[in-house]
Amino acid sequence: MSKKMNRKMKKTIKTNQIKLYEKIAEEATIDCNDEEDQIVGWEIVLDENIATPRPCRIGKQEAVLEKISTDDNAGSMMGIVRLHKTKIRILIQDVILDNAKAMQYINAYKYWCKNG
Repeated sequence: MSKKMNRKMKKTIKTNQIKLYEKIAEEATIDCNDEEDQIVGWEIVLDENIATPRPCRIGKQEAVLEKISTDDNAGSMMGIVRLHKTKIRILIQDVILDNAKAMQYINAYKYWCKNG
C-alpha cells in the first residue's frame, strides 16, 4: 500500500470517528439550555453506555471504574475509581477502558470538551 493511500485511509477513519463523536455529543447535549445541563446530559449518556463497575487503567495502573458522575459544581465529568484500596475522583478523560465501544463515549466527551 502506498503512503498516499495509507494517509487517505487514516483521514477517512479520523473523519468517521469525528462524525461518531459529534453524533454522541449531539445525543448528550440536545435540548440543553446551558453548560450545566450539557454536563448532566453527558452524565446520562456516559452512564447509560459505560457499564460500571468495570476494569480500567489510569496511566499504566490497573484500576476499577466504579461510577461516573459530575464534579461538585457540575462543571466536568468525573470517574469514581478504585485504585488498589483507595477510591479517587479523576477526570473521565484520564480513564482508559479496554472496551473499544465504551471508550468511544469517553473519546466523544474529550472531543466535545476541546471542540464544543
